[in-house]
Amino acid sequence: MSDEDSSVLARPRLEARRRAFLEAATAAFLEKGYAATTLDDIIARSGGSRQTLYALFGGKQGLFKALVAERCTQIFGPLCGQHLLDRAPEDVLVDLGVRFIATVTTPDTLGVYRLVVSEGIFMKELAEQFWENGPARTRAMLARYFEQQVERGTLRLDDPAQAAHQFWGMLLGNFQFQCLLGLREPPGPEESEAYVRAAVSHFLDGCRAGGRTP
Repeated sequence: MSDEDSSVLARPRLEARRRAFLEAATAAFLEKGYAATTLDDIIARSGGSRQTLYALFGGKQGLFKALVAERCTQIFGPLCGQHLLDRAPEDVLVDLGVRFIATVTTPDTLGVYRLVVSEGIFMKELAEQFWENGPARTRAMLARYFEQQVERGTLRLDDPAQAAHQFWGMLLGNFQFQCLLGLREPPGPEESEAYVRAAVSHFLDGCRAGGRTP
């Protein structure tokens, strides 16, 4: 077998090992916190070796960064579909809002948020990575959509980027914060949709073309 053939065969095994490390690290970090988790904890859960872990991630901090980057994609990726750009504002904002609340209030996502907030104080680049790969991406996507609607004459907005921040703020200000504090359970589909529809109605009343008093 050639070296090239061996490399091709090794890649799936290496990816499986990488996946096992990430799953083990997620469980350990959420259970014990970043500081209290050791590499031995992660290795024991994953069944891998310290040598392989270092080769793939460079250590605990590199593993944590990889975990956060992957979770950002899982959390925010589905909200960034370009197919949304050609739909009406009511449909787009309700669809995005319902999916957003459902995603950010899951136990695992709340756990990752708590980890990023607590460890981001000591690892600024981690907080920046989370922001750029997650919230910043979704806000930029929504800002582009608002710009498109302004060009079409559907909406009137002086600053589409600011409007995107404000809309996400309307959604985040209720359920997520209470769930992060452990004050309530994640909302069910009916409660979530009712809240989002009310928020979208209030938001669009303020920026729909022809809806302002001169």
